[in-house]
Amino acid sequence: MAIYQLSEIQILVFALILLRMIGFVFSAALFSLPAINTPLKILFCLVLTMTVYPAVKTDPAVMRGFGEDLILIAGREVLIGLVLGYLTRLFFFAISMTGDLISVTLGLSSAQLYNPMMASQGSVIEQFHVLIGSMFFLLINGHHMLISALVQSLDMIPVGLLSLNTGSLAEVAMFGQDLLVLTIKMSAPVMAAILIANLAMGILGRAIPQINVLVTSFPVTIMLGLVVMFICMPLFALEMNVLVDMTSAKLLQVLKTL
Repeated sequence: MAIYQLSEIQILVFALILLRMIGFVFSAALFSLPAINTPLKILFCLVLTMTVYPAVKTDPAVMRGFGEDLILIAGREVLIGLVLGYLTRLFFFAISMTGDLISVTLGLSSAQLYNPMMASQGSVIEQFHVLIGSMFFLLINGHHMLISALVQSLDMIPVGLLSLNTGSLAEVAMFGQDLLVLTIKMSAPVMAAILIANLAMGILGRAIPQINVLVTSFPVTIMLGLVVMFICMPLFALEMNVLVDMTSAKLLQVLKTL
């Protein structure tokens, strides 16, 4: 691509694509990790833009209409990138909620560590689940799926248009209900095991009052919860596969309706 031969309109189109890439990279899962330096993220956005720019189809009539609406069009491109990037994080949101729910069930929620994936404080169990989810996501080439969806968005949502259908964003909010149901399903084995253990300890405490159930129950429930969690790890992987399919379907649906 001979940059010195680009016209003013072509440079504007390049800048709009770059804005969409920046919004996506700085909000998408994996790419937005705080451990990745900002200059490296910007360089990655430039490389992506230079790679996809020759294949982007634009309407010359629309391009000549750039003028006082250029700021709104630029804001639209940033918003599209942010929305697509946020949708890719739904997978890790569900994994993080699963770890938090298990931590609360086991009584380990007070042990907080910094979670670099979510850029927030999280429990040890949450860190473990996010790590497993990240390895699974990379194993199925999820990062390739993210870049592919971003490139497809340039065809489904053309650059330079001022219109934006926000009706699909309401469906994204409803998608949170499905994530919550799936989160409860992934943490259900541990929750059920701890519930049965607490009932058993309560009966034991009534039968033998000399036993301090409050003190004894903590190591028992933690050990039982960890054992059940590791035994059910294959089921957790299957649910993660379902979660990836749900996230991909929702991302494609938003791309078609925006």
